[in-house]
Amino acid sequence: MQFLYDKNAGNERLIVENEPFLHLKARRVKVGDRIEVRNLKDSKRYLYEIESLERRSASLSLVFASLNEKPNYDFKIAWSVIDPKTIEKTLPYLNELGVGKIIFVYTDFSQANFKIDIKRFEYICALSCEQCGRDALMEFEIYDSVDDFSLKYDNIALVNFGGDDISLYKDELLFVGPEGGFSQREIELFTKKFGLKTKHILKSQTAITSVVSKILL
Repeated sequence: MQFLYDKNAGNERLIVENEPFLHLKARRVKVGDRIEVRNLKDSKRYLYEIESLERRSASLSLVFASLNEKPNYDFKIAWSVIDPKTIEKTLPYLNELGVGKIIFVYTDFSQANFKIDIKRFEYICALSCEQCGRDALMEFEIYDSVDDFSLKYDNIALVNFGGDDISLYKDELLFVGPEGGFSQREIELFTKKFGLKTKHILKSQTAITSVVSKILL
C-alpha cells in the first residue's frame, strides 16, 4: 500500500475505522508512526502521525500537507455498459494505466437490467490508487443511449472491426462496444472507426484494456 485513502484527509484529525483500519493493522503500525493519507481530490499528500491505536480504530493527527500538484489524467474513453461485475474486475487495470474518465453508454445491445453503481466504482478505484500510488480518482459519466451520448460529445470514433489502425489515433473520443458489438444503426451514426491488429473476437473488457494500453503506455 502506497498510502491510505480517506475522503476527509486534510482535517486536523482523522479516525480510521473498518476496512481502512484493517489495512493499517496489516502494516503493523504503532503509536508514533507516520503514514501518508490522501483524499484523491485535491492532489495533496497529507502526513499523519498515529496518536492512538484502539481495538477497532486509530486516531491520527495531521503533521504536514504538501503543495498542490496537478495530476495529468486527461484521457477519457467511452464504454458500452456490460455486466457490472466484469467492469469492476477491469477498473483497477484502467485506473493503473491512467484513464481519467470513463463514459458509460447504454447501447442497443446492452442489457437494460445492468445497473451502474458509481459509488462502488469509486471505492474500487480508491483501493487501486492506494496500491499503485495514483493521486486522483477516476471520473465517471452515464448516458442512457448512444443518441444522448452523441449529442453531448463530438469527434467520437468506434473501436470496431475494419477500422483504421489504432496507431493513427489523434485525440478522438474512443467508444468501445459490448460483447455483441455495435448495432448497424450505431455503426452508421459514426464515420470514424479504429480497429486492433487481431483476427480474434475480443471480449469488451479485453478490447478496452488493449486500446488504453496502446495509447497511454
